[in-house]
Formats: sequence, structure tokens, C-alpha cells
Amino acid sequence: MPIRLDSPDGDETPPVTPGTNAHELLSVLLDHPDMGFTPKELADLTDVRHSSVHKTLARLEEKGLVRNLDSYWAIADDVAASRLGNAVSLRHVEAEYGDDAYGEDDGWVEDAPDLGENA
Repeated sequence: MPIRLDSPDGDETPPVTPGTNAHELLSVLLDHPDMGFTPKELADLTDVRHSSVHKTLARLEEKGLVRNLDSYWAIADDVAASRLGNAVSLRHVEAEYGDDAYGEDDGWVEDAPDLGENA
């Protein structure tokens, strides 16, 4: 997967691929940004084998996506803050424009020209 090379620190972290052990572990941690989990708890909450949890978490920590607090693992503070910021932004957009009529049929479709099958 290509990544941007002009990131501020020159080392942009590529996204985690869905369906991987890393994705499963991050999903649990993102759903509970204020909690820490032991590797055993994460293995019990996911389909990730206990023997793979430590290695996967170590790789995620190298990328700055998770943090280790004693024997507990949690989502990195800046990742949690970014997700919270996105959620707040989306709520603001919905509050501001939630009653927008976008997508409703105003009859304009009947007046649109036929562009053929390949349009």
C-alpha cells in the first residue's frame, strides 16, 4: 500500500489492515480508550491466539498506536484523542446539517438528461 512521503516526520504510519491480528486488537482498545487490558484479556476478547498477542502489541507499540502500562495495554493517548476528535466533529456536522434534505427526491431526477448506459 503506498504511503505519503511528505508527512511532517517523514514516517507516516500506514493504516492497520482489516482482518489482521493488529486490527482485532486495536478495535478492542479503540472501543475502550479509557481502559487497559492484559494480553490474556485481549486474547479472550478477540480471535487472536494468546501466543500472538504479545508480538502484535509490540509491533503496534513501535508504530505508536498502543502503550504499555505495567502489564496492561491501552490505545495510545494521541490515537484516542484523534478518534474522540473525529467523533465530536461528526456529531457537530450532524447537529449542524442533520436536517439537510440531501438524498431526498425533489423531482430533479425526472428533469436530468439521460447519459446512457456508461454514465
